[in-house]
Amino acid sequence: MRVIAPILTFLFLFGCGKKYPIPPEYDYSLSPEESYVLVDKWPGNGEYELTNMSDVIVGEDGFIYALTENDVKKLFENGQLNEVIIEGLSSPLAMHQDKMRNIYIADGETVKLFNRNGDSIYAFRDTFLVETSGITTDGEKIFVSDSERDLVLSYDSLGNLIDTVASYGAGILNVARPLDLYIWKNRIFIVSSGHNWVEAISTSIPRVNLLHLGGESHDGDTLPGYFINPVDVAIDDSGCVYVAEVGNQRIQKFDMDGNFVVETELSEAPVSVGVSSDGRSLYIGFTDRIEKYKRPETPGEVE
Repeated sequence: MRVIAPILTFLFLFGCGKKYPIPPEYDYSLSPEESYVLVDKWPGNGEYELTNMSDVIVGEDGFIYALTENDVKKLFENGQLNEVIIEGLSSPLAMHQDKMRNIYIADGETVKLFNRNGDSIYAFRDTFLVETSGITTDGEKIFVSDSERDLVLSYDSLGNLIDTVASYGAGILNVARPLDLYIWKNRIFIVSSGHNWVEAISTSIPRVNLLHLGGESHDGDTLPGYFINPVDVAIDDSGCVYVAEVGNQRIQKFDMDGNFVVETELSEAPVSVGVSSDGRSLYIGFTDRIEKYKRPETPGEVE
């Protein structure tokens, strides 16, 4: 069994009694960006099924990838099936595609890596992993969350443990039931579902807090900028952050500084959200389908 490296909490940086940073206040006098509107639902023609889907992403190659209970389906932007790229999965919960178009999958106790054609490259297991719930990479390190153990760990490309990014606790460098992970520049975004917030921590050591989304407590709320049971996070090229919530059945959008922009209400609880690089399209995953939403064009915009 490997020994987990001690987590560097550095909570003293935030001052006495300042465990929970206050989220940016939303100025209700401002005219918000219009909410995204539903434009399509997949599958719509019986060509394929999405069974017990757990994750949807917009890949680095521009294709949409849907992770189901036992495979990964590669879809065109119009929802048509390109191919079933990976099969034979056991209990996958999350996936990621890196800039080399390799696909990483958190599948039970195992981390699996496939090339762009769906061929297996390698897989590794760690005795500390029980239920891998999120996965991402910065090109050098692989970051994995475990919702059962309340851990976020980093590994090298060979599967060797590097350090503990976050562990169970109440502070801003701790997690409770961590789910999805996403990296944007030097930030690793962690959905801490048990805290009802999303935390951005530095990808490098020492770990420090870089952005906090959510309330000061763990209670959650229905107000803009707060969450109830967040499950997924995605970021577009401009740094805007999109958070999917189960409790409030919505997607919230924030700018790169954490200021609330707009929310999109849904008919039921989502399991995942993916976003196009330009931020114009949202791909929202439910257990049996993907709904595509578009941002209304403003005057002068060219599609």
